[in-house]
Amino acid sequence: MAVMAILMHGTNLELAPTIASVVQQERRGVARALDDFVALGFVSAQLDATLPGIRPRELDRTARRELAAAFARRGVQLAGLDLSLPRQHYLESGRLDRAVSATVAGIKLAADLGKVPLNIALPVEQLGDDILAAMVEAADGHSVRLAVHAEDQLQALGHWVRDVDLPALGAAIDPAALIANGLDPVAVVHELADHLTIARLSDCRRNAELRRCVVGHGELDVATYRVALDLATGRTGPVVLDLLGLDDPITAATAAKTEWDRAAFVV
Repeated sequence: MAVMAILMHGTNLELAPTIASVVQQERRGVARALDDFVALGFVSAQLDATLPGIRPRELDRTARRELAAAFARRGVQLAGLDLSLPRQHYLESGRLDRAVSATVAGIKLAADLGKVPLNIALPVEQLGDDILAAMVEAADGHSVRLAVHAEDQLQALGHWVRDVDLPALGAAIDPAALIANGLDPVAVVHELADHLTIARLSDCRRNAELRRCVVGHGELDVATYRVALDLATGRTGPVVLDLLGLDDPITAATAAKTEWDRAAFVV
C-alpha cells in the first residue's frame, strides 16, 4: 500500500511550541526553554508577554534587543506573543483601563520584537466599539497583527474581523477550546479562512470531564486540521503548539511534533 504526501500549498506549517509552559512547570528561563526546543528540532517558538521578566513594563529597549538576539543566536523564529490576560479584566470597570493599557503595551512589545502577531483572548460580545477600535488602531499603527481568541463567541468575532477588514485584525483559534465548546475545529478553520491570522495546535478529550491532552490522544483529526490550515488563505505561520495544561510539556511537544509530521502523509 503506497504512502503519499498530502499536496500542500506552501504555507508555513512549522510548529512553534509555547515557551510559557516549560518556563512555569520546569522552572527554566526562556533561554533554557529555547535550548530544549532546539534540541527537539523546533525552529520556531511562541513567547508569553505575561511571564516574569518578559512583561513589557520590565523590558527597556536594550532588554528587548537582547531578547530578540536570544532567539536569533539559536536560529529560532519568534512566531508571536501571547498576552494571557483574564478576559474578565476587560469587563470590570476597575480593571478595564489597565487591561487596555496592557494590550497596547503588548502590541508595542510585539512591534519591537519584529512586528510579530499578538495573540489575545477578548470578550468580543461585551466590549464597546470604542474599546475594540482603540485596540485595532494601536495594532495598525505599529504594523502588528492582533490575533483574537473568542472560541465561545465565534459569531461576534467573525462579524468584527470581517467588518474591520484590516491586516491588523484577525481571528485566532485553539482546537482544544473549540472542542470544549462542542465545535469542529476543521469547520471553524474553513469558516474563518480569509480572516484567520493564527492557529494553534492542541487537543482535548471529553470523558467524564473535559481535559486538554497530548496531540493525537483526543478528538482532533490532526491530518484534516493540517490540510484545512494550509488552505486558510489569511493565516500566517507558524502553527502555535499550545502546551497549556499538559503535565510534561517537553514530552508532549515531542509527541505532538511526531503526530504533526505524520499527518503530512496519507495512505
